[in-house]
Amino acid sequence: MNYFKKMSLLGYGYTQQECVDVASQYAVQLGKRTPDKPLSMKWIKSFLSRWPEMKVTKPRALDYYRAKSATELAFTTFIGVHNCK
Repeated sequence: MNYFKKMSLLGYGYTQQECVDVASQYAVQLGKRTPDKPLSMKWIKSFLSRWPEMKVTKPRALDYYRAKSATELAFTTFIGVHNCK
């Protein structure tokens, strides 16, 4: 859950299927699952019910001026500020 929240703060939102894939890989690393038995879409529904602050939203198109201002300096400044927490 913390990983998904951190990624959303960085502006990257996962689809429900991507969340299931990431969680499946993590479960395999922890030895809770085998690669041939990934988590199902039923898992994401349970996950979202356990973490009500996590929301499923539709992605929005990136505003032209926002995209234009996304310079390398702005990005590194943003990352530096958010890594201090």
